[in-house]
Amino acid sequence: MKISYSLLSSFFKKPLPQPEKLAEILTMHSFENESIEKKKNDWILNLDVLPDRGGDCFSHLGIAKECAALLNLKISFPSIKIKEGKEKINNFLKVEIKDKNCQRYSVRVIANVIVGPSPKSIQDRLIDCGMNPINNIVDAANYVMLELGQPLHAFDYDKIQGKKIIVRKAKPNENVVLLNGNEYVLDKKTMVIADEKDVLAIAGIKGGKKAEISEKTKTIVLESASFEPKTIGQTARRLNLRTDASARFEHNLDPNLTEIALNRASQLIGEWAKGETAKGIIDIYPEKIKPKKIKLDFELINKVLGIIIPQNEIINILNRLGIKVLIKTKYSLSLEIPTFRQDLVIAENVIEEIGRIYGYEKIPSLLPPIKDYPVKKSKFALFLDKARGALKELNFAEVYNYSFIGDKEKNKYQLKPEEILNPTSSLSKYLRPSLIPLLEKNIEENLKWFEKVKIFEAGKVFFSQGEKIGEKTMLAGGVSFEKNRQKDFLRFKGEVVFLLNQLGIKNSAFVKYSGNLLEIIVDKEKVGKIMVSDQGLFFELDFDALIKYANDQKEYEKISYHPSAIRDVSGIVDEKVSLEEIKEKIEQEGSGLIKNLEFFDVYQGSKIGKGKKNVSFHIIFQSEEKTLDSNEIEKIQKEIIKILSEQLGWEERK
Repeated sequence: MKISYSLLSSFFKKPLPQPEKLAEILTMHSFENESIEKKKNDWILNLDVLPDRGGDCFSHLGIAKECAALLNLKISFPSIKIKEGKEKINNFLKVEIKDKNCQRYSVRVIANVIVGPSPKSIQDRLIDCGMNPINNIVDAANYVMLELGQPLHAFDYDKIQGKKIIVRKAKPNENVVLLNGNEYVLDKKTMVIADEKDVLAIAGIKGGKKAEISEKTKTIVLESASFEPKTIGQTARRLNLRTDASARFEHNLDPNLTEIALNRASQLIGEWAKGETAKGIIDIYPEKIKPKKIKLDFELINKVLGIIIPQNEIINILNRLGIKVLIKTKYSLSLEIPTFRQDLVIAENVIEEIGRIYGYEKIPSLLPPIKDYPVKKSKFALFLDKARGALKELNFAEVYNYSFIGDKEKNKYQLKPEEILNPTSSLSKYLRPSLIPLLEKNIEENLKWFEKVKIFEAGKVFFSQGEKIGEKTMLAGGVSFEKNRQKDFLRFKGEVVFLLNQLGIKNSAFVKYSGNLLEIIVDKEKVGKIMVSDQGLFFELDFDALIKYANDQKEYEKISYHPSAIRDVSGIVDEKVSLEEIKEKIEQEGSGLIKNLEFFDVYQGSKIGKGKKNVSFHIIFQSEEKTLDSNEIEKIQKEIIKILSEQLGWEERK
């Protein structure tokens, strides 16, 4: 914004610092000065006023208040004296407000004006501040806007039909030709100033041609209003018409400014155009804006700014900013915020102002204190991170799904989820009780692009808990099928075992629950499941339950000096016999010499008969004390086959 140094100086009896010095002070404490221009007998400062201060600082008065606070000066504003005639304003005009977005509407009527050029010094000042002189009526309105920040508009009284001003919404497709000569088609969202027939102006943006001030104008209606900022901003963008007036209204002007600006403009028009102001003012102000009250704690000031400012200095700064101290106690202040500072809403806003005026350069640059507190380890976060790492080692990719499912998932998995009161769509009607339904959906979608999909998710599931809804963390993963589903299953189960081992859980068991479901048991507690679906294999672990058994302690196991020996065993058993049962019997008869047991093939088909399956596995023998000879290994292997035959109906294949 362009600021005239001479106009700014007129607000003070004492001289201001030189323009360069003043620009430096404002840059350090208020707004950055982008340039200084010499204009005849004046200097023009180009200040970058921050958006939150547009309401009070898009004016010379606002910048003068900043200077007064920074330099501890008093503002001396010229007194406003209006010579009113005998004729009352109500005999000239009526005003009706039909749009609630008009917060205040103030009007004066000035008769017997002589329209002509404004004083040369005023014209020069307007030009220096980026405005074109028009005539003494329009220039007076523009000059007061530069001076006080309040936009005004003058209408030719004789061109107002019905002698009535109406603030209303535009009618659909209503037309208006503005002062710039352009015609605009309005919609019902646009607020307008109208008479009983036509639109006279677009409220808060620009006046129309119909009631334009001309050399023939004898009586004017001078408007000073306050409009809801959002409405003006939206209209300006919609019409692609941003003006000096709209720029100010968009930034939340003080509605209490309208009457002051109106009287100031009336005074100037009386001086420059010899006008006679009608007695009284029409002022419609439905909801008066009152000063806000804020409580400010001294301790909070010290905490936010990081320094201790003496209380007397704080009160002095507040007074310089125009903020009244209503009550002072040992610990706090009760403040009244002036209505022109609508950006000050909370205590922290006021503290920022105190720091700004006090001077940020006075606040020492210190590193924040670092206290050596021991970090408390979160077992849950630690093992969830370990689980994620283990699955990524197995080439699983992590996914993040929404916590909602629809009727399709509910019916397919026969779930009883909690229904949401106001779902955004039919696809998100319920809170998910399981992670698997959406993982399966992920796999189905990704198989359109990839041959194999391996994914996992860690997230919350939800369930009924009396009158409340409970939640717990689950870890689930899924793998798409390849060619051999038996091998897929064994590999997938091995990956689940690997995951559990990485969490320090060694004593897990897999118990067949139904045709396509295995329960995962740890210390006789069910902690999860493995299931088969149309798209692939899935596991789901109750991580809240599993965490009890997780252990990051590592046990050292001495490496044997003696070589190991591997034997392959293959046999036929009933298809109902689980691999866990076979493993358990083998380990019982292994005499402590079985180092590891690996199943590598399960076959079912017509070659071995209906209801049967062929199971093949490696047995790795190793002793800690000696090298095992072939006779010892043969003896143990025969014992194993014998017990499998007697107890599980094992038929050895050679």
